[in-house]
Amino acid sequence: MSSNPASGTLPSPPPFATTALPSLRPARVFPYADGQLVLPHEDVDKYTAGGFHPVNLGDTFQAGRYTVRHKLGYGGSSTAWLAYDNDARRWVSIKVKSAAVSTDDLHQDREISNLNQLERHYIESAYREPAPFARLLDCFHHTGPNGTHNCLVTELLGPSISDIMECYESWEQTFRPDTILRASCQLLEALNFFHQGGFAHGDVSNNNVAFTCQFDDEEDLFHATGDPVTADYTCEQTPWSPKLPKHLVGCTIWPGWYELDEEDLRLIDMGDTFPVRDTVAKLAQPLDVRSPETFFIGSFDHQHDLWRAGCVIYSLYYQKKPFEPGYGTEVFFILKLIEKLGPLPESWSARWEDLKSQCNYFEQYESRFSPEPIIQSFEPRRNEIVSRCNDQNRDYCYKKDEFTEHDYEALGSLFWVIQGLLQFEPDKRILIQDAVSHIRSKWTDHRRQSKFGGSEREQGVDSIEESEM
Repeated sequence: MSSNPASGTLPSPPPFATTALPSLRPARVFPYADGQLVLPHEDVDKYTAGGFHPVNLGDTFQAGRYTVRHKLGYGGSSTAWLAYDNDARRWVSIKVKSAAVSTDDLHQDREISNLNQLERHYIESAYREPAPFARLLDCFHHTGPNGTHNCLVTELLGPSISDIMECYESWEQTFRPDTILRASCQLLEALNFFHQGGFAHGDVSNNNVAFTCQFDDEEDLFHATGDPVTADYTCEQTPWSPKLPKHLVGCTIWPGWYELDEEDLRLIDMGDTFPVRDTVAKLAQPLDVRSPETFFIGSFDHQHDLWRAGCVIYSLYYQKKPFEPGYGTEVFFILKLIEKLGPLPESWSARWEDLKSQCNYFEQYESRFSPEPIIQSFEPRRNEIVSRCNDQNRDYCYKKDEFTEHDYEALGSLFWVIQGLLQFEPDKRILIQDAVSHIRSKWTDHRRQSKFGGSEREQGVDSIEESEM
């Protein structure tokens, strides 16, 4: 689930900070004490009729079957919670949708329908690996003070790539080389599975790619998630209403999580999927990963997934997002694309000139233009990864083994993959099959082979066939 997705195109603001005009509205008193401790959090104004269901730690669903223990995340129309299934005795995730987007018939919920279709594809295809999506375990309606809500129970997954990048940035830690390579392959294989199952995902991003969770023991799990942080409702001016939660809960970013050879990746959040053979005119997109189709084509097909996969693999490798959203403007962002990827296709020149002519700040934006092609930054970044892994004086020490040098060398395979996926023109992006095969031709996942007898994905390239579009 996306933590806080942005979508749409914003009007061009001034390129530099300006003095804000004083607000004519009286300052609003935030009703939760120490609310800064749980930032970022969902929009409290959405706790109203038709909006979010007020979930509190310790609440139960389905006649006591599921007990809420922590908060996993939130989006524009749902919140997600870590819960314990008292019947099956396992940890699960519960996504509680706002009443406005919930359906009278659960089977009419597009996300539920899509997950069921993927489950059928998974069973019928005899896919040899664990399902590359969060499997739906249960779904039900829950009625509360703000309406009736669709609730989806799925297997518990671990942190998203965004979560880990946030933690690692503060710790100055890098992904292990084998994690970068394994995760890149698994993401591409997951996309291939979606396409063969009849879906374009539509919203591949660092927020929507999550690691699996191998923790069953409660103590180990909460060491990974950290204890919940809450902010209680304390507003004396406005009495608490049952429409509101008694406390806001901070989302875990899994500060105690660590990389394991056994961890896999899952693609999550089916909210923007569309039939793989279709073309759609509009998609909600985070501002910093918008595909070129957004500005120059005006429609999207399954190849949009390839661009977004390239952005995720770039993030795994460089441990930062590929493009700055800047001020949310189209022209500024397109300049950032050009900085990394080179000139736009000649056939897009007229549209580009039109966009520039509509931008009042193009000259200021252009004055800050600084080319940084991937071909120049790739090898220095690889050397940086090697250097950090070899540095034994760091708080977190990467443990080298007999496979480490092979992993260091194989990182070079990602240059061709990133370049090939981040092509401006959709039909020039490399096929998933070719991307996976290229990585596998340079890299063998020796650690997984030694643990699973060579039956894992490194032996599965032949089973990957690009869907016939």
